[in-house]
Amino acid sequence: MRLEIRLLAPLLATLIYGCASLSPSQLELPAQIEDFETVQQRQDEFLALPDALSRLKDMRTYSEEVSVLFSTESLRLGPLGSALIGKHDASLIGHLVLQKFYKPLDEDAAATHAAWVERIKNYATYGRSGSLARPFRALTLEDAHAFVLERGDAVIGSMYGENEDYPLVAYVLARKTTGEIEKLYFEIRSYERWRELTADPGNAQPVDVIRELAQLQDNSAQVAYGIYLLENADSNPEEKDQIIATGRNWLRNASNTPNALPSYFLANYEVARRERGIDWDRVKSRYERAIQLGYTDAHVSLGRLYLQGIFGAPERREGLELLELAAEKNNVDAASTLGALLLRQAPDDAIQYLRQAAELGNHRHRLAYVRVVVHPPHEQQLSSTAFDWIAQLAHDKNQDAMVLLATIHAKGLFNEKVSIRQARRWYRRSVEIEPTDGQNVNEVAWVLATTHLKRLRNPSLAVRYMDTLMSNNAQARTSAAFIDTWAAAYAATGDFRRAIELQEEAVAIAEQTQSEDKDLLELHLQNYRDQKALTEKVP
Repeated sequence: MRLEIRLLAPLLATLIYGCASLSPSQLELPAQIEDFETVQQRQDEFLALPDALSRLKDMRTYSEEVSVLFSTESLRLGPLGSALIGKHDASLIGHLVLQKFYKPLDEDAAATHAAWVERIKNYATYGRSGSLARPFRALTLEDAHAFVLERGDAVIGSMYGENEDYPLVAYVLARKTTGEIEKLYFEIRSYERWRELTADPGNAQPVDVIRELAQLQDNSAQVAYGIYLLENADSNPEEKDQIIATGRNWLRNASNTPNALPSYFLANYEVARRERGIDWDRVKSRYERAIQLGYTDAHVSLGRLYLQGIFGAPERREGLELLELAAEKNNVDAASTLGALLLRQAPDDAIQYLRQAAELGNHRHRLAYVRVVVHPPHEQQLSSTAFDWIAQLAHDKNQDAMVLLATIHAKGLFNEKVSIRQARRWYRRSVEIEPTDGQNVNEVAWVLATTHLKRLRNPSLAVRYMDTLMSNNAQARTSAAFIDTWAAAYAATGDFRRAIELQEEAVAIAEQTQSEDKDLLELHLQNYRDQKALTEKVP
């Protein structure tokens, strides 16, 4: 039995994925090498100063005032910028402030600072993409914010994190003038000096540094430390409640600033726990706070709650409107969710949303879009772009893409060219990658056992695939749908005795589980008793 694919993604997710804003080819320019070496040397010299930590603390204080005044024409910007440059002559935020301050007053001075801004930006981006794996460089979080501001975007949220290669990374939400959100990562190079805040700098871990920065009222650190406590509370059962309370308090403190992340994470945490007595109005207000700051992920989370009927009767219109607003701002989760929700009622709109998600997102969104348009009732010819997505994934050994590519060739859904040879090739390769993958093997075996295309039909191979699967995958062996495929394969070879035996087992499982497929399974059983194999217009 071919299983229906469920397109709707899980309703709640708190993981954030970085998006590369610039490709390596745009970044690795020979002209940047001199800038890279110059700024690297200046930063290394600064970080080696005996009083670097006290300078960093002062720079944080100046930067906090700058963040309040930057959008104004305040004369206070000049002294603040000079103070920042006085502490470190390669401070991006310092040069950016002075560039703005001098622009209407002194063209030469403004040009000097503009040149430094460009030099530091080149250093930040050289060989980096802004993803978690390849974060941009920034001396401090404030310089990371300045990088975003210089592009004309707004910082609506940030927090700290880490990965294997970089002990301290800043995650920054940048809102474009169109309302679209870009998610960027920055390596924070001042980490080693911030370790001096801890009691044991030589052995301090990133979380220790983040805790100390939180104590200094760094709201990005407060967000990160609050999340850390909530995620690790279960590891200390005796103090779990206190740890959770402390984590929530850190997030509440951070939510008093124009940072969209603490309110968003607090709401996500409460929804995920589904505690007794949960205050849904409070959850709603927290999502609305993040929405007010421009965070489209909050539109998606709140919209899904409306659709679930959390606030009373299912409020479909309110939920859809929130998702539509986020999709208009190129939020990939909003587009993919709308695609799944509207597929039956408004298929044309749904397919457009799924394609939008495919263009914006990753391989999962591309597979979801192509899966819809290669199967009835939405079957259609693929564009060159969509075909290339799947072909590349298939060549990268993605099993789902291999199956889809085989289906495309078998049905002639790209340039109207049918190639049974290519279809056979990709079906086989998909199973060879992992012969015990139940979903994949089941789909391929069903096609080979039941397809109306004589050159593609291969019952003996279908039997072999299902025998291997059922011998090695205990969970598959309990699935009525998989056993149905197994029986269909034996029936296609003419072994109706074995087909009947297996199909009776599938029907019994369907009865026990009250499966809605029971009638279909019984119909298949009658076919085998009548010595008839199944034939369907598949793939």
